[in-house]
Amino acid sequence: MNLDIQQLETAVEELKTLLKDGLLAADIWDRGTGLSLAGYNAQPAAVALFTQVTGELASALSNSGFPALSRYYLLDLDGSATVMVIRHGDDLLQGMLLNNKRANLGLLIAVALPRMIEAVAKARYA
Repeated sequence: MNLDIQQLETAVEELKTLLKDGLLAADIWDRGTGLSLAGYNAQPAAVALFTQVTGELASALSNSGFPALSRYYLLDLDGSATVMVIRHGDDLLQGMLLNNKRANLGLLIAVALPRMIEAVAKARYA
């Protein structure tokens, strides 16, 4: 995999700055190996499990005759937690755990999501 890991780390730092104390944890990981490449409050168990869940979700959508999973999915959890998983192609995933009382979800979708998609794309070597 041809990636500039420093650019991924910088992208996570910018995400922390943007979402402030609304961001509880974030990881960008290699989907094939399940290894986190960059993160904040890394969650190795979540990385492994969300790799599996993403595959199962894609399969469930396909088997249901629904359109395929595109760039991300969002989960509203008990309490004030939200999870966003971003698909950066077939090889990379990114997960974020958010406190939705502190993170502005409009900012997450309208600003943070496009910035992360662009930053990860730039981190790929041509």
